[in-house]
Amino acid sequence: MAEAEAAWLRERVERPENRLERVRSEEFWDRVMREVWKILPAEGAMTPEEILPGLKCVTVRGAALYREPLTPVTLKQKMDVRVAHGRYFEPRDEGRYARKAG
Repeated sequence: MAEAEAAWLRERVERPENRLERVRSEEFWDRVMREVWKILPAEGAMTPEEILPGLKCVTVRGAALYREPLTPVTLKQKMDVRVAHGRYFEPRDEGRYARKAG
């Protein structure tokens, strides 16, 4: 009986902790996307490979805390999520992204 109660209590503690971690991760990546948006030229487009060197060192280090090293592939995936939701970016030819109008 004590083991079942301990397992139940563990689950009750872990669930909010997992949710909090997801919220923190989402907030972090949204800050990264705002930083990327500022890097993109008002007119024109850039690839994730071109964007990465413009990111702050603290941003690159922060990504590692969320177990997702900031690579061109990761950046592209995160930007594609925003594109799919109509936020921040618009896709362009040859893997480039531009600022979303408006």
